[in-house]
Amino acid sequence: MVDRLSSYPWVIVRIGCDLCQRQGAYRIARLAARYGSEIPLEQLLDQLAADCPWRRPEGARRHGKYEARCGAEFVDFRFPQPPTDIPPGLRKLRVVGGKG
Repeated sequence: MVDRLSSYPWVIVRIGCDLCQRQGAYRIARLAARYGSEIPLEQLLDQLAADCPWRRPEGARRHGKYEARCGAEFVDFRFPQPPTDIPPGLRKLRVVGGKG
């Protein structure tokens, strides 16, 4: 179960929002150094999207009855196959067998 940064399965943490089209990509090591490796992913998302104008506490009201919410999410969890985290310069490398 992926519920904390320490259990995130990829090297790069990607977030995005379908409402405002914001996107971001963060190295997991830098996030762990800044927020701690055991931060829950929900809290991490709150930190990364804290400056979003659509992100408000539950129950906050603006513009009468309409309550727009931030759509920020971890986009890599949308896809059935994990993304490649291999840097572009290393993608041409291949494994060669040796005498063992």
